[in-house]
Amino acid sequence: MRQFSKLILNACENVKCKLGEMCTDGKCSCLDDCPSEWNSYNRQLCVDGVTYRHECDLWRNQCYCRSGDSRCGGEQFSNHRANENSAIKYYDECRDLSGLCDWDQNESTFALRLGMWFQELLRQKWSSSSWSNDDDSLLRPMDTKARSTTSKLVSQNSPHERVNGGVISYWFCELDRRNRGSLQQDDLNALYQLLLPSTPCLEVFINRCSGSGGISFDQWHNCFDIPSEERMQCSEFK
Repeated sequence: MRQFSKLILNACENVKCKLGEMCTDGKCSCLDDCPSEWNSYNRQLCVDGVTYRHECDLWRNQCYCRSGDSRCGGEQFSNHRANENSAIKYYDECRDLSGLCDWDQNESTFALRLGMWFQELLRQKWSSSSWSNDDDSLLRPMDTKARSTTSKLVSQNSPHERVNGGVISYWFCELDRRNRGSLQQDDLNALYQLLLPSTPCLEVFINRCSGSGGISFDQWHNCFDIPSEERMQCSEFK
């Protein structure tokens, strides 16, 4: 009897379930409820225009929809049928950000301010070694090649009226994680999650940069007024 109980306990030892699932008797199944500690975790998130209490609710709903569970898109999820492509837009209650952006007031300085933010973010990323290797954020660790190339960018002082073109190139390449040569909506999510909703003009800026097939390498640099001779190819970082 004791040996049988041990076999049941060990059945999940080598089973890796997806987010929103738990292992029981060696099989993964959707969570019925989120663990109690999530109830005190105040971190709303906006997904496809729907506000979730926290990531756990999103993961559960994705699991229900993935497995054909009748709870998929239930009232507790505001009738939102989440799929694997349902990504977190930003960490806050969903709201209409377009009305919060005075583009006429921001247009002349927005590219410079965003570029300066990218420059500071690169310095933070370059100097930090405490992040986990499975971190998927923009501050995930650099590999040796990227660190070597960006060391010059980090040490260079740019004049206040412009940003080093290599910095802008680096962030295009870092956002283009699938190496498609253009930035699609799923590539931009990591940027949105850091800057929205506190920077409501970001989407206006991005939309003005993009074409029908996303944002190309040249379009990205043109938005920041980076001269061709300052642009660095992704092969220099990857």
